[in-house]
Amino acid sequence: MGLLPETTLLTVCAAVTCLLTMVYIYFKKSFSYWKERKVPYIEPTFPFGNFRNLMFVRKPLGHMFADLYKKLDGEKYGGTYIFTKPGFIFRDPEIIKNVLVKDFSSFHDRGIFANEQLEPLTGHLFFLTGNRWRNLRVKLTPTFTSGKMKMMFQTLVDCGQELRTILHETASQEEIIEVKDILARYTTDIISSCAFGIQCHCLENPDAEFRQWGRKIFESTIKLSLIRSLSVLFPSVMSFLKFRVLDPKVSKYFRSMVQDTVNYREKNNVKRNDFMQLLIQIKNRGKVEEEHGYLEQNGHGDLENKSDENGLSMNSLAAQAFVFFAAGFETSSTTMTFCLYELSLHQDIQERLREEIDIVLKKHEGKITYEAIQEMEYLDKVVAETLRKYPPVQNLNRECTKAYKIPDTDIVLEKGILTVIPVFALHHDPKYYPDPERFDPERFSEEEKAKRQHYVYLPFGEGPRICIGMRFGLMQTKVGLVSLLSKYQFILSKKTPVPLVMDTKTIILSPVGGMWLQIKNRADYNTVI
Repeated sequence: MGLLPETTLLTVCAAVTCLLTMVYIYFKKSFSYWKERKVPYIEPTFPFGNFRNLMFVRKPLGHMFADLYKKLDGEKYGGTYIFTKPGFIFRDPEIIKNVLVKDFSSFHDRGIFANEQLEPLTGHLFFLTGNRWRNLRVKLTPTFTSGKMKMMFQTLVDCGQELRTILHETASQEEIIEVKDILARYTTDIISSCAFGIQCHCLENPDAEFRQWGRKIFESTIKLSLIRSLSVLFPSVMSFLKFRVLDPKVSKYFRSMVQDTVNYREKNNVKRNDFMQLLIQIKNRGKVEEEHGYLEQNGHGDLENKSDENGLSMNSLAAQAFVFFAAGFETSSTTMTFCLYELSLHQDIQERLREEIDIVLKKHEGKITYEAIQEMEYLDKVVAETLRKYPPVQNLNRECTKAYKIPDTDIVLEKGILTVIPVFALHHDPKYYPDPERFDPERFSEEEKAKRQHYVYLPFGEGPRICIGMRFGLMQTKVGLVSLLSKYQFILSKKTPVPLVMDTKTIILSPVGGMWLQIKNRADYNTVI
């Protein structure tokens, strides 16, 4: 192949130069968006804006936004650029309160990509928008009352007992174990039973089919990490290109399982005290049998306040069961993992917590009861501090659903602007939590909480879109911790680094290489339970 003629080469060079100049001008113009509006912003760099670390998967998402948060130090908010797309970060607790609660009608959607035609399992409460979200939220809220939690409580206790049992021999040998996977098997057993009515015995069998599919949901590959990030940053592009955020095989498995479970129960008139039974009620009657006429009244702005009486389609039912499983097993097991890590580092805190567990369980004849868990005040502080330091969901996304004027300013956010409340950054701000890397449960004493602004602690979100399964998640976390600490002691091993190194590819905050701790029987264990 010969060389191009000189005139042709010059023409190509001129065209490329012209194209690059146009691209540069376009980016330069786009990068002036916040400056023209006199909004404090973080200086972008070509071509990634402020999100180079995200595209190269260099840092966990929460850490990346913590860096942006620090660059806006002294400001109540600030503009960012996702490539050329303007974004917005809220820093001030009062403004965050407005966004999540008072002015919720302007921020009721998360702005996350979902395509129910392409992927039916994305039609769940976490992704849905507008009145579709509101109607479903009203239907599902009665499934998470304290009465319904008590109804499922024995399942948690039984799984906690099995967790203790499978670790007995390991503790007797004082072995070093990877606790993250074991705890994920514990929560998978709970959720599979409560959400799907299936006894999958993942604690007995680490390679159980249900556990394998659960692992696939949160696979940490660079490709999946980028796709999940793009689903938040560029939902329209994801929709146009028909990208899937979920493995089609995973989707087929869970939808088929739900279909079979519902068909079997309805055909054989089988009823169980679990989440699936409540979903079937909604499917057939349009609502759950409520306790004392309970209905959430939580200030939902100008969205309609009444649910329609239509039931759930089979796809919608499957989507709700799926998100309950996906959100429930990973976040709770991760929280327990980080909690045991901190307790291993701080044996004095571990011992104080164990003393409380012993005292309360003795009052309840050695049994883990719903009431016993509620009485454990120090346990509540320890879990709260774990969620502060290691929030599983590191940021809250909110799309500006209509033009919004920030109170006491001249700044108007245009409809469609993607905004972020950086939870991890707020939880590690020394202004609110002095010496934030120190693990101190007393930050959550009533006296300390009273001193602190409310909207700087957001592990479950807040306002109308607060995590609907918060109470269930806390309950299975606490039951798991009580089951273990009542019998075993956990000690740091050399296989787990201090400080921890976080995985950059996972959605949920997670340590690289798992969590390796030594487990042994309590020196003073006297069969409290």
